Formats: sequence, structure tokens, C-alpha cells
Amino acid sequence: MCGIFAYMGHQPIPITKAIQILRTLETEQEPNEPTPVGGHGAGIAYLNPKHEFTLVKVGKTQRRSPIHNLKQQLPNLATIQSQIILGHVRRASPEFIDTIQHAECTQPYKPHCTHKLNVISAHNGYLENYQQLKTQLQTKHCFESEPIKLIDSEIIPHLYEEQLTKTKNPTKAAHKLHEQTQGRNTIITLHTNTDTNQAHLNVIQKGKTRGLTIWTNPDNEVLICSREKPTLTTFTKILTENNYQKITHITRNDSVNLEAHFSLNYVEHTTS
Repeated sequence: MCGIFAYMGHQPIPITKAIQILRTLETEQEPNEPTPVGGHGAGIAYLNPKHEFTLVKVGKTQRRSPIHNLKQQLPNLATIQSQIILGHVRRASPEFIDTIQHAECTQPYKPHCTHKLNVISAHNGYLENYQQLKTQLQTKHCFESEPIKLIDSEIIPHLYEEQLTKTKNPTKAAHKLHEQTQGRNTIITLHTNTDTNQAHLNVIQKGKTRGLTIWTNPDNEVLICSREKPTLTTFTKILTENNYQKITHITRNDSVNLEAHFSLNYVEHTTS
């Protein structure tokens, strides 16, 4: 199981801070926890000035940690800020352990099947019915990981994409995704509408995963992380100054079933 970090807010934050959290998640391991949260790959997506997601991700190499390699591939890392960020560190399920060297098998995933939708997702857990869900997709989809080995996590944004096309409603689309997915899963979907400058972030939690903590404030800004401590350490000032409150705290020992939905009208503060 993996680790996730997400941010959606009016105030752009440095990508370096998100990388700092991912670096901690990569080796995070609580007492009696059998494996670290990450170490098998890493990726980050952020909204750029063109209102599209820049996505960079890496697999596992022999010599360096995935986060080290991710930093090397991010252009102008020291200067990038964004209002919308989704990061992921991978800990592959046994079924997919032979794929960890491939960036195509690492998250986040961004489908390119419906050009009108700017959708991205991150997933922690194991989607038990991913093969069945693939057969239920009603339009043609291209899967980045499939030439190597189809990864369960990549089914998620394609399902959300189809539901969003049908319903035109982010909450209804995420709720349908919740109904369809089986297994122990934390799922985050993000999409933006360039016509309205509106972003939508959906959270799904089913059963036990590596944990989940959500902070939000009266402006509907949101910070999410699989573990609480890295976010408190890195974003104490932002959390305090912007009146964030912790609304959800799930440990790795908690079995919880929930949905949370956030929408934000963002302004053009993103920088490249």
C-alpha cells in the first residue's frame, strides 16, 4: 500500500514542500508496520499556468531513491508553485512487484481518452475488481501501464472520467466510483474545468489502508495526506494562518468507509 499527498487552495505553495512530504512518506514506517509506505516509485502532478496538469513520475532504480530521481526530473524545481498538487509514493502489491522499475506503472495517473476533461487520480490500496471494471468501460480507453502490466490503480481515473461524462456532476461521479470499487482503498480524484476555473477534489476511503488525514478551512481549501505528522511538520504555518481544521483522521488500524468532496474557484496564481 502506498502514500498520497494532495493540496487544493487559493494560495500557491512550493512544489518543494510537497516533495518534502513525499520524501518522508517514502520511508515512513510505524512500529509493527511490516513495510515502508513507499520506496517502489514516486510521482507528482501540479496545475500549471496553462490550466493543465504537469505530471512527472519515476520507478525504482538500484542506486537512488525514487524521490531523489523525481527531484532530478522536475524542471526549475526551486521556483515551481501551484494551487493544485497531487503526489504519490508507491509500495507495490505482490501482484505487481515485477513492475516497480517502470514509471508507467507509477502514479498519479492521467487519462488521455477524453480531451475535454482534465482528470488525474492517486490510489492507495488494492482494487480487487479492477479487471471486471475494465470490461465494464463503455468507451475506448488507452492504459499507460498495459504494455507492461495493467495496474489496478489506472482503472480508477478512467471510471471517473466516464461517470463524469455521463452525470456532469463531480460528486455523483465520485459516489458511483465508490459504489463500483471493491477492496481496501483510498482514492483521490481531481479534475479542473478550464471554462469556469473551478477545481473538484473527491476523496474515497474504504476499509483499512495506510491512513488518511484531511484538513480544510472556511474557504474550502484542503490538505490531505496518508500520514498526519509530515503535513504538520511541513505546513504548520499555512494550516495556522489559513484557519485549517482537521476534519478526518484515520490511522492504518482503522477501517472506515467515507466520501468527501471539495470544490474551489481558483484564480490564476500558478507559476511555471
